[in-house]
Amino acid sequence: MRKKRTRLKIAVVLGIIALYVVVLVRGSTESTRRSLQLRDETPALDRITVSVLVTNVNPGAQELTAQLGFRLAGDIARDEVTPANDLTLLINNVRGQQEFDFPQGKRMSRIEVVFPLNGNFNKYPFDRYETTLWLLITIPPTFNKAPVSKAPENHPQVNLHEEQLAVGAVTLQRSTPIPLSLVVSAAIPGIKFQGSVTRNENTQVTGIALNLRRADNLISLSVLVNLMMTALAWSVLAMALQVTTAKRPFDLLPLSMSMTLIFGLPALRNVQPGVPPVGAFSDYVTFIWAELIVAVSAVVTVWHWLLRTQPKPES
Repeated sequence: MRKKRTRLKIAVVLGIIALYVVVLVRGSTESTRRSLQLRDETPALDRITVSVLVTNVNPGAQELTAQLGFRLAGDIARDEVTPANDLTLLINNVRGQQEFDFPQGKRMSRIEVVFPLNGNFNKYPFDRYETTLWLLITIPPTFNKAPVSKAPENHPQVNLHEEQLAVGAVTLQRSTPIPLSLVVSAAIPGIKFQGSVTRNENTQVTGIALNLRRADNLISLSVLVNLMMTALAWSVLAMALQVTTAKRPFDLLPLSMSMTLIFGLPALRNVQPGVPPVGAFSDYVTFIWAELIVAVSAVVTVWHWLLRTQPKPES
């Protein structure tokens, strides 16, 4: 019997060690599974390579922040960072300006822009988001050498790609769009990225479609925390029911456990990375119910102690 217990303990310890090693190995390669490295080249000789580096994702504010760098090639470049013509960048930036001017002969500095995110933050940790980064770089009409036909002065604006970029028809007709090559890098802890590039060959508007969700290890941790909160709450309730129904000396241990968990469960909930404020869908499934269960356990224990039958004193 003792040998069986010893073997069982050894098996449990070895199982925990094996699980730890598996988690450690998967964690060491986790960044490669959640990050995105996307490259899309254009065959044009006169082109601009735009490097997009995603630096921050804020699901609560529905925003994605990225830094854009530029490298030029062909006749439009004096060197790889200095344009030979004035250039204009149009982008669907939700913070600040959407049109950037780069004068000829001056270095094209890196810029930071913010893009909108579409998704439901309250579905954490199974929330998903999508966004599209629209880019259009043109040479303004002053430097456009191609013949241009007359257009009405009050021509309506042309909404390109689901109203993400609004460009006047006259401006679009007189400007010279420049083909873009794209290099996209996205690696944010806790977020998994997928993406693709779309192009409009007529207007040279280029879009980077990004799909975001929580990383697999974050989802696993969140599910584990929610299961732990539920298990703790039901365990305390079972202790309270056993103490209040058993015919033995009264024990206040369930009361102390309940009071501890009332303040401990919020701390355990906040262990989840990037968890939203209380009120998300997962809270109505586990956290709020766990808090109510431990509170009920505390109330039951207290009132049982108050109303219990006092033993008669011996004569």
